[in-house]
Amino acid sequence: MSAISDYTESVDAKFAEIGTSVDELVTSVAGVTGDVASLKELILKLENNPGPITPEDQALLTKSLATVTALADRTKAVSEALKALDAATETPPTAPEG
Repeated sequence: MSAISDYTESVDAKFAEIGTSVDELVTSVAGVTGDVASLKELILKLENNPGPITPEDQALLTKSLATVTALADRTKAVSEALKALDAATETPPTAPEG
């Protein structure tokens, strides 16, 4: 094997890892989207409740607030981590032609 083919093999393996990570991120974002939709549906049901708030309703409110707070904190942390990763990586210089 040549140095170039060794390099290419290593880079291709890293691209495969990156591809897998991106696929996992897409799946996770879809999951978060589903979580948000579920919480919105619960809030809408509670908002359309015609009667007084029951202890069960209050428990749902408390639980949904805790869930959405935790979800917001985690998604913010992921967003900040991705921004930091983007800032830490640079485009490598272009190799001279010749």
